[in-house]
Amino acid sequence: MTRMLHIGLNLHGAGGHSASWRRPGTNPSAFFDIEHYVRAAKVAETGLLNAVFLADTPAIPSDITRQPPLNGLEPTLVLATIARETKHIGLIATASTTYNDPYNLARRFQSLDVISGGRAGWNAVTTSSPATVANFGGRQLGREERYSRAEDFVETVRALWLSWGEGTIIADQKSGVYANPAQFRLLDEKKNPFALRGPLTHPGSRQGHPIIVQAGGSDPGLRLAARSADVVFSAAGDLATAQREAGRLRSLSQHLGRRLAPLILPGLVTFIGGTEQEAQRRKQDVDELLDLERALTALARSIEVPIEKLSLDRPIPEELLPDPHHVAFSVGHHRTIETLARQGRTVREIIGSVQAFGHRLLVGTPEQIASSIGEWFRAGAVDGFNIIPDVLEDGTPAFVDHVVPILQRRGLFRTEYRGETLREHFGIPAAEPAEQHATV
Repeated sequence: MTRMLHIGLNLHGAGGHSASWRRPGTNPSAFFDIEHYVRAAKVAETGLLNAVFLADTPAIPSDITRQPPLNGLEPTLVLATIARETKHIGLIATASTTYNDPYNLARRFQSLDVISGGRAGWNAVTTSSPATVANFGGRQLGREERYSRAEDFVETVRALWLSWGEGTIIADQKSGVYANPAQFRLLDEKKNPFALRGPLTHPGSRQGHPIIVQAGGSDPGLRLAARSADVVFSAAGDLATAQREAGRLRSLSQHLGRRLAPLILPGLVTFIGGTEQEAQRRKQDVDELLDLERALTALARSIEVPIEKLSLDRPIPEELLPDPHHVAFSVGHHRTIETLARQGRTVREIIGSVQAFGHRLLVGTPEQIASSIGEWFRAGAVDGFNIIPDVLEDGTPAFVDHVVPILQRRGLFRTEYRGETLREHFGIPAAEPAEQHATV
């Protein structure tokens, strides 16, 4: 079959620009408005998008006096609601491996998968936010420790998802025999790092179990993605970086013996206008709503540079940029900032270009947006994109109504859903039990 783009939609609160909540006509409390999320998902489904994607941080931001949370509602509950209002679109929720229990998380996502008819996906992330640590009463783990736990956690969840073997349910009403417990694939409590046995409380969906997404940009994150992920939600600010990182991921995946490498879908923040000038004006209007003091503080914190060393209308001195492998925050975000800094952009320009956690930003007409998407796709740097509209309420229809038809005319995107499950949308083979999962 002809290779086709995979496109998702990020349900990013009010939108991908951090000042989107202040735009006239936008609901400033969208982060806990279920109808806001349902409307966007329905529009995405009319555009035949693969999935909606819900980020999550189980804590409020420290600067809530100037900024609403990205998302306030528990993600799987939001997606279960969307599942009842849609038929095809996939449902991907973020949940941390650092501050969750494998059994409860596995059960929650397996239930979402069954409720939605096989449309669920789990974005497995690690957590280092001090606010989140405080909410769970734990200690903050270093990156290596977080990812070591994450690898064990993901494989344990996968094993639990596969804990109902084929033929477990007999359901013979005449004889009164309901199930054959011998068909359960129980975990070995002595070998499993979490001392779990299973099984879950119900079997999986028609797609077997949820797909696994990973979003880390560090070396440990790359290893986790190469070993376990079906899809990688990455951050890449330029084509050369995207190609290099894609090559690293695919090579490592092959080295680990995987037949199919994870699909790569970076985030893409879009500002769309009827003309390039209209799109630029749209961005300028939202940029003017930015709290520059807050944005400057956030930039300094993310790259671990004292704020007094940054000047809005001067570039970031190169010697101030730390090694991306040792930053506490998102490595992908840091790489985007570093790329802009090496291009000589001023701090003010960088602030305007790193909305939505440093994902690539495009400003232009539908034709320009579609052409850039096609360029990266044809270059092999990506398998698609997770679209992050500048303002979700009207940015989503702008993409679906004006960019998607261009991609379809160019033969790059589907003109109909060819299946009913998320695996079918992505072309990911059905989940099958593996021998090692029985003893995880």
